[in-house]
Amino acid sequence: MPKFRYKFKAFSIALAGMLIVIAILYPRELANKKQALLAQVQSDFNWLLRDLNQQLEQLNHFFIEHDDLDAACTEQTLYELRRAHFKIPNIAEMGIVNPNGELICTSWSKLATPIKTAGPKPARSAELRFFGPIHTSFIGEAALVIAKTRTDGYEINALLPQSILNRHLDDLDRPYNYIVIADSKSGVPIFKVGDYSLPVDNQLFPINEPITFESSLFDDGQSHVLVASPLANLSSLSLLLAINENALYKKVYQPSTISLVIYGVTFLLLFLLVKNYQKYYQSRKSQLKDAIAQGQVTNFYQLIWDTRTSGFIGAETLVRLNDPIEGILTPNLFLADIQANKLLKEMTYEIIKTLIQDAEVLTRQHKIKKVNLNITGEHLKDAHFKTLILELNQLIPLLVLELTENELLEFDNQHVMQTIQDFKAEGILLAIDDFGTGYAGLQYLKSLPLDIIKIDQSYVAAIGTESQLATMLDALIELAKTFKIDVVAEGVETQAQADYLIDKGVYLHQGWKYHKACLLSDI
Repeated sequence: MPKFRYKFKAFSIALAGMLIVIAILYPRELANKKQALLAQVQSDFNWLLRDLNQQLEQLNHFFIEHDDLDAACTEQTLYELRRAHFKIPNIAEMGIVNPNGELICTSWSKLATPIKTAGPKPARSAELRFFGPIHTSFIGEAALVIAKTRTDGYEINALLPQSILNRHLDDLDRPYNYIVIADSKSGVPIFKVGDYSLPVDNQLFPINEPITFESSLFDDGQSHVLVASPLANLSSLSLLLAINENALYKKVYQPSTISLVIYGVTFLLLFLLVKNYQKYYQSRKSQLKDAIAQGQVTNFYQLIWDTRTSGFIGAETLVRLNDPIEGILTPNLFLADIQANKLLKEMTYEIIKTLIQDAEVLTRQHKIKKVNLNITGEHLKDAHFKTLILELNQLIPLLVLELTENELLEFDNQHVMQTIQDFKAEGILLAIDDFGTGYAGLQYLKSLPLDIIKIDQSYVAAIGTESQLATMLDALIELAKTFKIDVVAEGVETQAQADYLIDKGVYLHQGWKYHKACLLSDI
C-alpha cells in the first residue's frame, strides 16, 4: 500500500474520530454557554427587579410612617417630603393630594392654589397603587405615580420618571430589545424603553408569578428570550425584560479555545495512532509473510490412540511458528495475526506441502492410518487448496478434514458444497472439531456428511465432577451415537478419564496421557 494511502486512511479515521468527539462535546458546550447566557439575563432582570422592589418598599415604608404628616404643608411637612425625595433613589417629586384629587403640597414647595391632578381621587383602599404615566411640568417628562391613601382620606404619592428605565438599560451589557413596566392584567405598557412586543404562541398576561420564555416567537416575527415578574409591593405592575435570541447567542456557536485545542489534539493523536498502527500492521504482515516463505511455519503432530487395539491409529496436524528469537510459538500467540493479515491460506499451503513431504514417514514408518488437518470454510472456496488436498489424499490412507464448530459454514454457497462433495467422493473424511463449544454443531450434524465428532477437552476435563459439562458430555456422546458418527475425545490426561470414556463407548482418545504434539522426528 503506498504511503499516500496510509496517510489518507489515517487522515480519514482521525477526521471521523474528531467529528465524533465534536458531536459529543459541542452540543454540551453549546447548551452550557446558552445556559450561562440565560443565567446572565436572569441576573440582569433580578437586579432591575430588586432595585424597583427596594424602591417601592422604601416608599411604602415612608407612606406608612408619615400617615399623619400635616397636609397643610408646613415647614416640617416639606422637610420630611424633601428628605424622602433625596433618600429614596430615582424619585422626582413627593406630593400630597386632598380627598378631592387636588395636589396641595409637593417636596418642591407649598402650592398657593391647589392643582387638579390627572389621576383619580384618592381611593378608599389603603394598598399601594399606581396611575399614569402623566406628564408634569415640574420634571419635564413622563412619570409614574405611586400613591397610598392615608387614614384621613388624603393621598401621599411619589413620581418615578421615565428616565429611570433608560438609565438602567444603559447599565446593562447586553443589547436588550426592551425593558417595560406594564399592567399585570392587561399587559398595557406604563413605561417602556425599546420596541415592545409579546409572544405569539404563549399566553403571557395576566402575570401572577415570575415567568421565563426561551426561544419564543414574538409578534415582531423574531425569536426572543423574555423574563417577567410582578412587583413585590405592587403586584398590579410587572417588570418585563426581553432580548433577541440571535443577539443573545451571537457568539455562542463559536467553539471555545479549549474546545478547539481538544478537537485538534484528538485529530492529531488519532492520526498518529492510526498511522503507526498501519505501519506496524504492514510490518507485522511482512514479518509473517517472510516467516511463511522461509519455512518457519512448522508441522507438529499429536497422535490419536485407539483403546480397542492399544495402538495409535491417527495423527492431528498442528501448526507452530519457529521464531528465531522467541523459539517455538503455539497458535494462540500468532494465529490471530495470521488471520488479521489474511495470510491463513498461504500458511495452510505450507502446512499441506510439509504434510505431503511427511506422509511417507507417518503412514509407513509410524503406521498412521488417519491424518487430520484443520481447515476453515474459506479454504473450501479456494481452488489451489482443493488441488493440494487431492494430491495429499493420494499419499495418505485416510485424510480427515476438521472444521471447527465455532465457524458457521456457508451452506448456501454452491462452490463450498461442491468441494465437500468432491472430497467425499475421493474418500476424504469430514470431522467437526471442538464439538460442544460453538453454535454450529446441530447445523453441521444436519447439513454435512460428517464422519467424526471431536469432543472438546473442556468436557473431558469435567469427568468426575458435578458440573453441567459432565452431564452434557454424556448427552453429546449419545447424540453422536444417534447419528452413527465416530467420536474422538480430546484432552484425555488421566486413566480415570480414559476409563470413563471407554465405559461410554468412546474408544478414540487424543491427549497428553498418550502423546504430546511434537515434530515428526520426535514421534
